[in-house]
Amino acid sequence: MVSDNASIFTNEEFKYFCRINGIKQKFIAPGHPEKNGLAERNVQTLKDKLKLMSSENLPMHLKVQRIIFRYRTTTLASGKSPAEMYLNRQIRIKLDAMFPHYEMASEQKIKPRTRMIKVGERVRTKFFVNNKPNWKRGI
Repeated sequence: MVSDNASIFTNEEFKYFCRINGIKQKFIAPGHPEKNGLAERNVQTLKDKLKLMSSENLPMHLKVQRIIFRYRTTTLASGKSPAEMYLNRQIRIKLDAMFPHYEMASEQKIKPRTRMIKVGERVRTKFFVNNKPNWKRGI
């Protein structure tokens, strides 16, 4: 874990927690936040997302939980979400429960139906007027 020298990361209790959980601590040089660029960028992203959620009447901890959950379940450039990379499987979210077979159903609907029409054969076409289906003879 790379962190700055804030007292929360340097106190004995946190050092002990890291030691018993096998976490290696590395500290950046004091007064040089640019050395911790990725963490600083993540903090800025979190702040931006919290600003966007300012109109939602939720406690801060729930807003942060939602932001982190969305991040962990969003597919990255690698084609996998952070949760999928960590767990080695896809996790289910509420959207999966709402539309369990959405991909398969939409793919089936997209496949066009083809039919051969002979020259001179009578045909009708279906069109809609005010959301009501109408049929018209073809020429």
